[in-house]
Amino acid sequence: MKSMSRMKASTMNALTHNPAHTEPQYRDTVLSSGLRIVTEHVSSVHSLAVGIWIDVGSRDEADAESGIAHFIEHTVFKGTTRRRTHHIAQFLEAVGGYINAFTTKDATCYYARVLQPHLPRAVHLLADLVQNPVFPLKEIEKEKQVIIDELREAEDDPEDLAHEYFEQLLYGRHPLGRPILGNESVITGLTRERLQSFVRRHYTSGNLTVAAAGAVDHERLVKLCEEELALLPVGWQEPRRRPRRRTARSDMRSRPVQQTHLVLGGMAGGYHHASRHVLTVLNALLGDGMSSRLFQRIRERHGLGYNIYSFLSMYHDVSTFGIYAGLEPGQFTRARTHILRELEILSETRVSTRELNRAKEQVIGGMLMGLESMTNRMTRIARDAMVFGEDIPIVHLIDRIQSVDAEALRVQAADLFDTSRLTEMRLQPVT
Repeated sequence: MKSMSRMKASTMNALTHNPAHTEPQYRDTVLSSGLRIVTEHVSSVHSLAVGIWIDVGSRDEADAESGIAHFIEHTVFKGTTRRRTHHIAQFLEAVGGYINAFTTKDATCYYARVLQPHLPRAVHLLADLVQNPVFPLKEIEKEKQVIIDELREAEDDPEDLAHEYFEQLLYGRHPLGRPILGNESVITGLTRERLQSFVRRHYTSGNLTVAAAGAVDHERLVKLCEEELALLPVGWQEPRRRPRRRTARSDMRSRPVQQTHLVLGGMAGGYHHASRHVLTVLNALLGDGMSSRLFQRIRERHGLGYNIYSFLSMYHDVSTFGIYAGLEPGQFTRARTHILRELEILSETRVSTRELNRAKEQVIGGMLMGLESMTNRMTRIARDAMVFGEDIPIVHLIDRIQSVDAEALRVQAADLFDTSRLTEMRLQPVT
């Protein structure tokens, strides 16, 4: 069996022998307006990823705004005061670059991938999108139908639908329980004035972080941001309401599906909670990959289902830890019993040193391999800046993962899988 010290040494060797990790690379500047610029220079590449992150997502929407953050992320690409839709698409592609955006429950990001010489072009375009969208009325109406089609497509995917219903059940009326896409009635009623109002409130200097990783010069990016983002209104994030941990809830819904889809889990600590690294290791051990306990027990040993995994969705103040399984209706009861038994074992018995080390290596290996993507690097430093206000070096993360012990895992499992708080959603075929 590989010892802890040997495992740690092999991981650290992989880290320190990579030149991209040994050079001083992280820089952080906060302008007087509150705008933050963070960079991670990687000398071994010729490209970079740069993103403008807004600290606003679907959890920051009022009930009557459900889906507006995602809708805005789509419609800023429909035209600005400087360029039309096709000009936006061509501006970076003409130099081999790439632009995209996404919305999560707690953030919106507009990002680009370009070669080093084209950083000014990328910043210019990203700044134009977040400062100068015009929201053409004709494009708003077209985009409404696109989003509604996206909503209906999600309803045709039973796995996604089961997750959506689970989060509604877990978080209740808190905004974290709503889908990022929103709902059809709100989307249909969106107006240009409401879009503009939301942007004015949230797309502000103190609510934005510009992050870049790769072949990036920090001082150059700071100067570009001072020039290109000068029109941002000054402002900071509005206070967020923390969800309340609830007692156990269960629900069952019928849809025209072939399998029974099970999601069960609960709330745990968020990014700032001491348990976050324990949760990460627990997720790897329980249901992340073919060697995980759930995969081995449910699929390999008993053949009760094809698709089973655990998942961890982490936010500033809370996280969602859950288990998903797609099962034949006739196998559901037996599979559910085995899943609950595995949770019970984790809650009562310490895992072996060998299994614990395997899960840690899996987590650490995934982190290190992710650093080979400049977009992943950019995302990591942006998240750290927005959540913690500083960069958390990878070597520190590795140390914290390595410090997780078997008793901490057992205690976390006992709390998380307490049946008095375990939420269960079942999506089953119509009978």
